[in-house]
Amino acid sequence: MDRAELAARLVETDESRRDVLLEESLGALNIQLATELAYIVKDICLDGWSSDPARSLAAAATLRKISQLRPEPEIKALCLWSAGIEALIDGDMPGAIESLDRARTGFLELNKPEVAAATEVSKVIALAMLGLYDEAIACALRAREVFLDHQDLLAAGKIEHNIGNLYFRRDQYREAETFHTSARERFVAVNNEKQLATINNCLANTHAVLHKFSSASALYEEAAQQAEHAGVPVTQAEIEGNIGNFALLRGRYDEALDYLERSRRRYEGLGMPHQSALAEREIADAYLELNLVPEATEIYARVTETFARLGLRADEARAFASRGRAEFLLGNHDQALASLKRACELYEAEGNKVGEALVSLSEAQLHHADGDHQTAHDLAAKAEADLSASGGWHQLLLARWLLAEIERSLGNTDKAQQLFESALEDAIREGPPQITERCYSGLGLVAIDKGDTENAERCFRKAIAVTEELRAPLPGEEFKTAFFANKLVPYQELLRICLQAGESRLSEALSLVESARSRALVDSLGGEHEPATEARDSFESQLLEQIDSLHEELNYLYKEMNQGRRDVQGALRERESRVLEITRQLHHRRSATSLQHQPFDVDRLRAELRDDHALVEYTTLDNELLAFVVTRERIHVERQLGSIAEINQQLHALRFQIDTLRFGAQSVRRHLPSLTEKIKTHLNLLHRQLMRPLESSLQNRNLIIVPQGGLHYLPFHALHDGDKYLIESCEVSYAPSAAIFQHCLHRGEHGFDRALLLGVSDEQTPRIHDEIRSLVGIFGDTTAFVDDAATAGALRLHSTAADVVHLACHGQFRSDNPLFSALLLADGWFTVREAYSLRLNNALVTLSACETGANVVAPGDELIGLARGFFSAGARSVLLSLWMVDDEATNQMMVDFYREVKAGSSLSTSLRAAQLRMLKEMPHPFFWSPFVLVGHW
Repeated sequence: MDRAELAARLVETDESRRDVLLEESLGALNIQLATELAYIVKDICLDGWSSDPARSLAAAATLRKISQLRPEPEIKALCLWSAGIEALIDGDMPGAIESLDRARTGFLELNKPEVAAATEVSKVIALAMLGLYDEAIACALRAREVFLDHQDLLAAGKIEHNIGNLYFRRDQYREAETFHTSARERFVAVNNEKQLATINNCLANTHAVLHKFSSASALYEEAAQQAEHAGVPVTQAEIEGNIGNFALLRGRYDEALDYLERSRRRYEGLGMPHQSALAEREIADAYLELNLVPEATEIYARVTETFARLGLRADEARAFASRGRAEFLLGNHDQALASLKRACELYEAEGNKVGEALVSLSEAQLHHADGDHQTAHDLAAKAEADLSASGGWHQLLLARWLLAEIERSLGNTDKAQQLFESALEDAIREGPPQITERCYSGLGLVAIDKGDTENAERCFRKAIAVTEELRAPLPGEEFKTAFFANKLVPYQELLRICLQAGESRLSEALSLVESARSRALVDSLGGEHEPATEARDSFESQLLEQIDSLHEELNYLYKEMNQGRRDVQGALRERESRVLEITRQLHHRRSATSLQHQPFDVDRLRAELRDDHALVEYTTLDNELLAFVVTRERIHVERQLGSIAEINQQLHALRFQIDTLRFGAQSVRRHLPSLTEKIKTHLNLLHRQLMRPLESSLQNRNLIIVPQGGLHYLPFHALHDGDKYLIESCEVSYAPSAAIFQHCLHRGEHGFDRALLLGVSDEQTPRIHDEIRSLVGIFGDTTAFVDDAATAGALRLHSTAADVVHLACHGQFRSDNPLFSALLLADGWFTVREAYSLRLNNALVTLSACETGANVVAPGDELIGLARGFFSAGARSVLLSLWMVDDEATNQMMVDFYREVKAGSSLSTSLRAAQLRMLKEMPHPFFWSPFVLVGHW
């Protein structure tokens, strides 16, 4: 066989066969032929670095064996060269430099200066990864001179490519552009598609940072096609990661998450740990932009350790700088300062002035948040001056926006307006929409300060338009909810303007409140889901298998925890975090919800309300609680219902009274009359603030309550006016938002004939068997499962055809991790996330369990609790409890409720009848008022 064929066989075979083959073949080759074979194997090693790392490592192992059998100086030098490539793949940069230096020395001793220079192409990469940029550039320029002397355009292009990368890593983008452009011209001249893929990718990165977006897009597209055609997966992974970062820069978050996840998966599949860490850091950057701050912080903490271990100083610096920003957003100022200090030390060691400037910018934001505006101004001004020289538009505009914010805080409105307008003009022209939104918001606040309401409104509307455009394509509720967290100011300020205009703009004011409330849940109700429970490729199959395994481990840990084992909490939280992380990975490449529902329409809502119904929607403005009252006739707003702090204090006092009976009524039953009078006092105080000011507008109508913040935990139907409870005057139902209520109204109506009943008893709920037996005879077509048969599988299989899904089991609310709030079925805990996978057909879902209605309220009044999961799965109405329920009272109330429903009463009428009956028998609200009806009445 010829030497090329022999080299390929040596690389592809296993180690034992390789040794035999070498011993058989090398004996027949003279020194020249053996050296030629070694050069071919070296080329395989170099080519595999970017296309097939495993093949590259096999080639390095082959060269070691050849060098042992034929220890000629030139073969030894080639062996050292391949050892340097092997170290590069393994992330051992010092080891790579040592081997490549020894290889270069060997070739110089053999009077082969061009080959010696070629080893420096690889060495430049290792030096750059260690942040030794001056040494790397000197090394590269030395090699470039040799290549040009020998008219080797390909090698000269490669080294110019590396020089451009060095300048890019130091944030010297114009110098990077010069060398990248030169390298590209040389690769075009020699028509090398593989090198064109890599240089087009790098030049696209440079153009993206310089905000030459059109040419950057064209170069990325060309690079991706070339890399796929040339079969270089490492380069493909690099391109995918860069396209993701480019999308992030332009605020295209769905595309960013998609391509960053593609890159991460490809690197992981190639077994490249340092590149996988880089991809993870870039995903964390996207998370930080989307306000998934704890998740980003966790990734930064992980990858900083990886970069430090591998000696990748530049990447460690960037990760620490981002970690500092994340810690600041979490309110951990000491940790933020420590991370920023470490980042600055690393950047300073690298001689990276732009990196230092970005750290100064983060420190300025921290001081600004602390009220030290002058220090913040000085730091931001210095950062802006340093960034002006780099050509990095995104960072520069961020500095100018921050300076404008600081000037506004200092009361310098004219200067602030000038800076905002300048930054806005550049942001619109150069393309980062995140800065555009911030500048519009800032200009709106400046206009408010100047009393220019008309201009303020115009600016806030433009800020909202940018936010809506950025938010629309985001995949998954978690991303949409988090993204909204710091985007509420324009909505609030526009609401204030509308309220100041009086009755004429109340419809518009309510629409604004709705546009910032429960938006992710509204979207999930109105769209077509692409479930993250079905694998689209082998990689996702592995992720789903990991989730299944983690769920098994979690169920075991939950049982241990419930039996008093507190030492399992760490293991439990670790596995829950891993489930959330894998779920996010699955969502990275999922399409955004395709909205099918009609937008919220106040006039349509009024037309759909019955004459005897009113919707009351509470909201806040600054520290003030206010309420919109919507009837068929009009919209009214009631202001100054109280401060949020005052309301929360009263809610806390009420909750204390409820918790008095929470752990069993028997021990305190003899005190029930006095306890009932005590809780009436608290319910009366809340009635005075929340309902009495609205009475003239309500006129004894039945109510749909849309709570706000802590009011989600209040049983409004139990409020007491001094004579009677609210439920004694009217029906009361609830909704997370008016838009969700409206959507539930539009879900198809059907009878309540087919019921699915599942019950699992335990020591806290011993009468669940009685409850299920009592309900079986009420419905015409009943499917019931109890204890061991009441599994998640039974729920998934039978719930699609059910009109009523009744789940009688122990429930648990997890305030520390609300997406793991769950119902205890026979085969384990059924969590919020698992509820999303159900396919309900506009069913009534009754959660006859403890604390099933408890939620964490995220920014934008996004509810994260069991109700959310069932609404997203297709429920039309959900009946659930606000606190741990009394087993005996629940049993009777459920029977009374369903009998009323089967007799033809509406859900809210039926619940009121059942609660009034229970009120007569057990007057304390703990027993009769925990259940609330959410959704369709």
